[in-house]
Amino acid sequence: MKLLRTNQDGRRAGGACGGGACGGGGGGRRRARRGFTLIEAALVTVVIGTGVLGLLELLAAGTMSNDAGNEQTTGINLASNVREISTGLAFSDPTTPNQWSTKGTSPVTAYNDIKDLDGCTFQPPLDAARQPITNMGGWSQAVKVETIAEDTLASTRPNDPTAPAAKVTVRILHNGREVYRTRWIAAAPTPPP
Repeated sequence: MKLLRTNQDGRRAGGACGGGACGGGGGGRRRARRGFTLIEAALVTVVIGTGVLGLLELLAAGTMSNDAGNEQTTGINLASNVREISTGLAFSDPTTPNQWSTKGTSPVTAYNDIKDLDGCTFQPPLDAARQPITNMGGWSQAVKVETIAEDTLASTRPNDPTAPAAKVTVRILHNGREVYRTRWIAAAPTPPP
């Protein structure tokens, strides 16, 4: 009978296999793992997939926000064009000041007072020089002019050509949907003393 020698930690030091010569690699120790298990690989795939999906959603939201911002900016610029047109017009018609609107079937380039803008919808929209912007299909400028009371600017009155103030409202539409709305007060010039 052969005696087995052991080290201080209780492992075999020699014997029939001679300290691991039998291929055991150190007695009772298990071989070190190499690679990942299927569960670990699946978990990593789920984590990375969730991150990529979140990035794609963020990109889509950013694109939609950018489109909305561009639409808003275009709407503001088109409303500014109408404002520029109105600042170049007289408050009342120079030849017939006691009539609300004298535009008739005249082209917009012949308008001579802000009341001529009342009820107009420009499609394609106009630039500040009253020329159509032909490459802006789907966009329109809707203008409404209402007289207001001298003492209460929030109070609209029936269209009175003798009223000294008017509220101009401009709505900008893109494909029939309102994108931007603005309004301002236009006042008749004060007669000299």
